[in-house]
Amino acid sequence: LSTLSRGAIAAVAPRQLEFVRERHMPGKRLFANNLVDMMYGFGDHENPLKESIDVMDDIVCDFITNLSKSMAALSEKRGKGGKLTTEDLLFLVRKHPKMYYRAKELLKKLQEIAEAQKTHKDTEKDV
Repeated sequence: LSTLSRGAIAAVAPRQLEFVRERHMPGKRLFANNLVDMMYGFGDHENPLKESIDVMDDIVCDFITNLSKSMAALSEKRGKGGKLTTEDLLFLVRKHPKMYYRAKELLKKLQEIAEAQKTHKDTEKDV
C-alpha cells in the first residue's frame, strides 16, 4: 500500500464517487452548531460571526469530502470494491501523528462500546 501515490489515488477518486456532488446542499451548514462550540473552545468569541462559521464549515466539508474520496480510491485500488474500511482511513492519516493516534483511540473506544453493549445484551438475556 505504501507504493500508492497521491496521483494514483486522485485518478480513481472522481470516477469512484460520481454520486457525490460538490456542495450538494448549498446554503445548508452541516456542522454549524458543533463548530460554534469548537471555535469557542479553541479561543474564539462565544458567538462568532456567521461568516466565520461558514468558512469553517466549508473547510470541514472539503476535508471530509477529500478524505472520503481518497479512502474510496484507495479501497478500489486494494480491490475492496470501493467499500470504505478503517484500515483505509488509518493508511491515509499515517503521516499525521495527531490524526493517526486520535483515530486509533476513537476506534478503540468504539470497540469497547460495542463489547459493553454485547455484554449488556447477553446479561439481559440471562435475566
